[in-house]
Amino acid sequence: MKAVRIKALRDGLSRYLRMVREGETVWVLDRDEVIAEIHRPTHPVPGKVSRWEAFLNEQERIGGIVRASQKDSPPIENLWGLMRPETPIDLQALLDEVKAD
Repeated sequence: MKAVRIKALRDGLSRYLRMVREGETVWVLDRDEVIAEIHRPTHPVPGKVSRWEAFLNEQERIGGIVRASQKDSPPIENLWGLMRPETPIDLQALLDEVKAD
């Protein structure tokens, strides 16, 4: 968690919002008293945050999970390329083979 005074928050708002987007929680201080907490949404926002995303955000906020950082994750297009087989798979034949065993 990061603590920041109101003036510093105002001066560097985009930097602190970037930190929140990456999963950091920011406490806002007014004369050394915490008056607010900024974090990713923990409740679904209609049309904005799915229930699954809200659940993950809440678990991350309370320390139940730690998400991989965006910098360490491979791009999505690479993941899809790795998961797609080169030749089509006949699922019915595969299921029949498993049932036969």
